[in-house]
Amino acid sequence: MATNVRVINEVDVDVNDLPTVQANVVGLPPVSASVSSLPDLRITDVGPVGPVTLAGIPSNYTVAISSLPDLNLRIREIPSIRAHIPANFRLGFSVLGVELAALNLCGEAQVITEPFVPNPCERCGAPRTPPTTTGTPGTTKQPGIAAVLHLKDEG
Repeated sequence: MATNVRVINEVDVDVNDLPTVQANVVGLPPVSASVSSLPDLRITDVGPVGPVTLAGIPSNYTVAISSLPDLNLRIREIPSIRAHIPANFRLGFSVLGVELAALNLCGEAQVITEPFVPNPCERCGAPRTPPTTTGTPGTTKQPGIAAVLHLKDEG
C-alpha cells in the first residue's frame, strides 16, 4: 500500500483508447544490504524416537518354485574334439614310509569325438607305403632301405 499519495483527478479510461503516460525517472536511490551476523543454529534435542522393534517382520521365509516352464533340449551333434588328458600313476609298496618297490605308469589319455585319423606321432610301426618299381622290370625297391647286408656262414 502506498503512503503519501494524493489523488488529484480521476480519469475515465476506455480500453480501446489508453492515454499516453510520460514518466521521467531521474535516478534511483542506492540500495545496500549487509548481513553482519547469522543467528546461532543448533539442534539441541531430537525427542523420543523409540522403541524400535522388529515386530511385524516375519522370522522365517519360504521360497518355492510353483511351476517350471517346458524345456526341450536337443543335442544336434556332438562337437568334433580331440582332448588330451595327461596321466601319471604311481603304484608302490612301502614299509614305515620307506618305499621298497614302485611302478610308474605315465602317458596320455584321449577323448576323441571326431572321426579317428591317427596323427603322425600316434602311428605304431613303420609307415606303410606301396613299393616303387625301379628301372629293371620285375624288381621293386623299398623306400628307406639303403643297403641289404647278407651274412654267409662258411663252416
